[in-house]
Amino acid sequence: MRAGLVVSVLVMGVVIWASQIYLTRSFSESQETDATLRATLYAGSIQSAMQRHSVVPLLLARDPILQIALRTGEFAEAEARLRDFREEIGAGSIFLLDAKGRIVAASDKQPIEQYDGDKAYFTLAVADTGTIFSIIENDDGAYSFHYARKVENEGQLLGVIVVTVDLGALEEGWRRSRVKVAVTNSEGNVLLASEPTWRKSALDTLLASASHPSRVTQVLRDAREGFGAPPYVYISGTPYIGAEVPVGFRNWRLTYFAGLEDVRARVNAVLALIIMVLALLLALAFYLLSRRARAENRRVKRESDDLRQLNRRLSAEIAARQRVERNLKDAELSLEQASKLAALGQMSAAVSHELNQPLAAMKTYLAGARLLLTRKRAEEALTSFQRIDDLIERMGGITRQLKSYARKSDADDLEPVDLRDSVRAALAMMAPQLGKMSVNITTTLPSEPVMVRADPLRIEQIIVNLLRNALDAVKGRDDKRVKIFLVQGEMILLSVEDNGEGLKDPGKLFEPFYTTKKPGEGLGLGLAISAGFANELGGRLVARNAPDGGAVFELLLPRERAQNHAAE
Repeated sequence: MRAGLVVSVLVMGVVIWASQIYLTRSFSESQETDATLRATLYAGSIQSAMQRHSVVPLLLARDPILQIALRTGEFAEAEARLRDFREEIGAGSIFLLDAKGRIVAASDKQPIEQYDGDKAYFTLAVADTGTIFSIIENDDGAYSFHYARKVENEGQLLGVIVVTVDLGALEEGWRRSRVKVAVTNSEGNVLLASEPTWRKSALDTLLASASHPSRVTQVLRDAREGFGAPPYVYISGTPYIGAEVPVGFRNWRLTYFAGLEDVRARVNAVLALIIMVLALLLALAFYLLSRRARAENRRVKRESDDLRQLNRRLSAEIAARQRVERNLKDAELSLEQASKLAALGQMSAAVSHELNQPLAAMKTYLAGARLLLTRKRAEEALTSFQRIDDLIERMGGITRQLKSYARKSDADDLEPVDLRDSVRAALAMMAPQLGKMSVNITTTLPSEPVMVRADPLRIEQIIVNLLRNALDAVKGRDDKRVKIFLVQGEMILLSVEDNGEGLKDPGKLFEPFYTTKKPGEGLGLGLAISAGFANELGGRLVARNAPDGGAVFELLLPRERAQNHAAE
């Protein structure tokens, strides 16, 4: 028993050690790929900055403003020019030197008249015919990077333009992101780094001096690498994965050091799972070895555990069903409230739309009556007041009708209606609006009555809505024409045709709140309400484009039964 326990522990130790090596290698490879990608992105940023700044000296060396300033000695416009370029390209500094090497203009607070004739960017630019690149070591230990080019006029040296590439922002971004990055030149010396103390040092020397593992650590490292694990670099005793990529500029190389915290966390999580599985297997082995001796005890305990688990499941199921019932009840209440609010909103919009036309007509009649009274024509004013009273009665009928808008109309509410009278009433209703615009309305009505069984008010509302849409459609035309046809057959057809621009999407016209008018000119409810009225009467409202241009709206209604019997 003890020997088996010792062997099991040894096997578990070997499995955990091998798993740790394998998992570390696998996850490190993934981390190394990610490190290479990040290094490539950082290197691309540096390459982009260097390439973007490299063309600026060539442009500024040919700038007539700078050449004139160097010849005349007036540098106010030159400094403004340099500031504009600096803001546009995001350079660290742009300054202009005269032929003697003195700073005469700068985009920032460079010391004017300072002598820089001994600086590399001046001497190299004067000796070269193109744009030169130089690296200057500053007093604070950092490096500054410069592009320079001499300014000439007909072979005469006027001065040197210098553009400073600001890579300090990249270093500051690395430090804020808490990443470790180093950029080295072709000799391996550090030019840029997230750690300021790394500058001016050889990267290989820096890494060699930062790694001082103990003998035990060295043995474990060698053993791990012997199993195929990737080698790490050690900075201050902390292991990192180093990813080196070329910058694409003067053989510079960027090295990104990825930490192993994520690798360790993932390895530890998998190892914890492996240890748990091994522990379960070991427990299972002990369980099997001791099964015979404790068979009865296990049976009783198993039955008790099953009963307790069943009880917990039943309790959990009951609680879950109670929660579902409560949620369902709350959802039903919420849906009922939402339906009420939606109906209230639709009713408000409908009331606003349907009362708009009578109110406009009342305003027109009231203005006319006021004018007639001022002219002592009281008899004619009484006629206007009578029309206003009729419109008020009509508005009352609309509000009474909208109270029952959500339910279908009863057959007892309908009565025989002559559509000819409905057309005439609708035209009279539209008279104030028709008087404000020059439109030719052609009405073709049969000589005999055209009877349908309907609500007179709703029929008039449908015709008024169709006329309003037709008038809106021809508003921009010089020759405004609207035709009204009333034809009696198996079905009664009322057609309203205009010579407007036609319909772009006839299929959406009868959807609520769909409108092509400008905000404030319509809600998109008139045709939707009219189509609903037509459906309730057993008919339909359709729209199409006329062959010669314009739109056609057709109202189809069944004939009144008594009229059908008389015709038979």
